[in-house]
Amino acid sequence: MRRILRRFHVQRSSEAVVTLALLVSYPLLLVVATLPTDSDDRLPWCWAFLVVVVVSYLAEAWAPRVTPYLVGTLNWLQMGILLRWVFREVALIILLDRALDLTTLQMAAFVLGLVGLHAIRVTYSALVIYVGQRRRLPVITRNVDLGSLRIPDPPPQLLVADHVKTILYLDTLPVAGGLVAGLTAGFGWALAGAALALAAGLACCVIMIGHARRNRHLGDGSRVLATVHERIREYRPEVVLYFSGSVNSAYQVNMWLSTLAQLTRPAVIMMRERNVVPLLGRTSLPVVCIEDLVELMNFSLPSVRVALFPANTAKNLHLLRVPGIGHVFICHGDSDKAASFNPYSKVYDEVWVAGKAGRDRYERAQVGVRDEDIVEVGRPQLTGIRPAGDRPADHVFTVLYAPTWEGWFTDECQTSLTTMGPRIVKTLIAHEPRLRIVYKPHPLTGTCDPRAARAHQQIVSLIEQANRQREAGGPGTQRESELAAAADLARIEARLSKLAGGAPARGWRSWLRPQADEATQSRDSVPGTDGDAEWRELTDAWHAAYWRSQEPWRHRVVTGPRPVLYDCFDHADLLISDISSVVADFIASGKPYAVANPDGLGEDEFRTEYPTAAAAYLIDPGCTALPDVLAEAAGPGPDRLAGARQELKGYLLGPDHPDALTRFNNAVEMLATRAARLAGPDVAPGAAAAEEGPAVRAVSGA
Repeated sequence: MRRILRRFHVQRSSEAVVTLALLVSYPLLLVVATLPTDSDDRLPWCWAFLVVVVVSYLAEAWAPRVTPYLVGTLNWLQMGILLRWVFREVALIILLDRALDLTTLQMAAFVLGLVGLHAIRVTYSALVIYVGQRRRLPVITRNVDLGSLRIPDPPPQLLVADHVKTILYLDTLPVAGGLVAGLTAGFGWALAGAALALAAGLACCVIMIGHARRNRHLGDGSRVLATVHERIREYRPEVVLYFSGSVNSAYQVNMWLSTLAQLTRPAVIMMRERNVVPLLGRTSLPVVCIEDLVELMNFSLPSVRVALFPANTAKNLHLLRVPGIGHVFICHGDSDKAASFNPYSKVYDEVWVAGKAGRDRYERAQVGVRDEDIVEVGRPQLTGIRPAGDRPADHVFTVLYAPTWEGWFTDECQTSLTTMGPRIVKTLIAHEPRLRIVYKPHPLTGTCDPRAARAHQQIVSLIEQANRQREAGGPGTQRESELAAAADLARIEARLSKLAGGAPARGWRSWLRPQADEATQSRDSVPGTDGDAEWRELTDAWHAAYWRSQEPWRHRVVTGPRPVLYDCFDHADLLISDISSVVADFIASGKPYAVANPDGLGEDEFRTEYPTAAAAYLIDPGCTALPDVLAEAAGPGPDRLAGARQELKGYLLGPDHPDALTRFNNAVEMLATRAARLAGPDVAPGAAAAEEGPAVRAVSGA
């Protein structure tokens, strides 16, 4: 038995109980149904059958959540849920036939009722699939007026979520009726249960037929695409931010949203993976997501003059092949990592870097990017980062540990997480006087190397254990101000969720309401900037409440979209990181930083190979230098590296004046003007926009 359980990946007692219940209950039903019986001893076996039936239903309900591997294995063995349901119904028929003296007509009526229920299930599933296919639009949008498409509300969640089980579970009515018939010798109960199940199934089909009729016009994909195409062309975008990537890389496009919204030329966001769209941050700019290549090729935007690419992916080629556009690689960070001087970058017309360090990096790498194609634009995202300043009296010295991810290649020293991470955190926890750790791993951590995922979990466990020990040695209760901040945090989160499109309803009522899908979200995300100011205010309030909601000494593990990395910068006194864009961005704060040296390179060699570490403290693989780094960074003495950091800041990020946003916008203007001139006199969107006045930031329908 243990060997069988291990075969199904069963490790906990709850998994074992559900696994045994699912595997044993169905054969046991047949055994109970076929045992010898007569009118005198049918009751005990009917009661036994009832108990096993209840166990089988409960096992089916819990198995997908408790033992999904078992469910998948049974499906692979062609013993899926439909076969198991039929098996239970056949066992019931056998039991009734042996326990009751039924006529052929009575048995035929009951069997036909069960068969009819399965026929209704097939019809119902076909209707649900039909509606789902119609509502899966060929293009997903945000901030585009789709009123002319008349997109209806989706069906209630109860009718479409796991729709196969929705009708299958109606057989509880004839099964219950059949058991009552066996216990009372009144076969009318069985027929009543079957009739009630058929009526409920037919009612569900009638409701879905109504939804099918309301959604049938959405099956015209060409009309949907044409409508979106017309709305976007009316908007006349001149800049497109083009993004393709996985759900874990959504941060790469989100970091550019605020910058794009502040350009003087109208911009649009084009995405290629629909599962990334829900992770897109708030923006009032039009968003278009088209997965199909042919449909993308037919989605021409003649007014676009500048295309910005924050990531190097294969699908970039689909827009790079379009002439008349200035294609720019803006990257999603500026660092000494190989991603910041990838040979792929030479396919773009221009490569925009933060400062002279980026230009020198490409010159050293000799990957084919010409110096005249490199433009220094700064890092507009860093505008709001606060420099070091006075701290409140109860401030605890805070170390931000933000390691990079393991990367696509087998470079064990790209991240300190796998080789040094737990050791770094243990050293920080043991430091006296005690400090606070803010641990923020890279969003892609563990996606390529399982060792990184294990190291991450180990660090999380260390931090949780350290917090528990501090609670045991401290007051153990939150102050009134912290409890108030936690309440504010919950209230702000609820409001932000509503502004983002509405939080899903909870409880049993949620199953009776339409569940928002891609079509609904595209329909309801209308043009305009209503709520943007409130969103910014609430986001700032959320961050303020987040840091006040727990004791100042409590270590933090920061994952997810909030708090953002730059807000962590503002609350950190020292950064520990790897060679990544986090280091270059942190330079804007002017505060001390340390860089992990997993290879154990000599100090001069390391700083020469990685210029972003020129003003950093270096941490050796054994972390022996870390206590001294902490003592110097947190001590009362002078900051001996402050001057070096200020000099490095200009080299990495460019001058403070003009500011980075101005430089970025000027680069867009220059490239757009040049691209319009090369495109010919017939199409000059930039000039037209200048004559017509400021660009309208909304996409309106006809």
